[in-house]
Amino acid sequence: MAKDTLNDAIELGINHLLEGYDNWEVASVLDKESEYFPNTLHWQYGHLLTVFELALSMVEQNEVDVGRYNQLFGYGTRPSDWGDTEVPEIEEILDHIKTLPERVGNLTSTQLETELEEPMIGCETLGELIALNAIHVPLHNGKIEEMTRVLKQI
Repeated sequence: MAKDTLNDAIELGINHLLEGYDNWEVASVLDKESEYFPNTLHWQYGHLLTVFELALSMVEQNEVDVGRYNQLFGYGTRPSDWGDTEVPEIEEILDHIKTLPERVGNLTSTQLETELEEPMIGCETLGELIALNAIHVPLHNGKIEEMTRVLKQI
């Protein structure tokens, strides 16, 4: 995939995600839990950031403590397990998400060609993992829209 195409896909997905936060009034149900969903909307945004940050950490371009974020928002985690743990505010998460297109765009070809220690979901290089993230954003964006609609009705 050409670097420009990859950057455009990420920027489009992130912009749509951020616009949706306001347009869908996600804040009104951000931390509402439901039997219908294993996670909250807060978790959804934190998860998207975490997955990107884990990839970016492979070339030391992460902005957050990936260990901390992964414990809160990584695959298989859920808000019901957070307990008294301090969870990043949504504003902090959104601020970091806003920087993703630029940070990914600043990756060099050499960085994108960095081989992963172990293949991950069929990806062997950082560039392939970033491309997977470009697909991951709209998947969760759809989930966020769905969850917001349902949570506002219950």
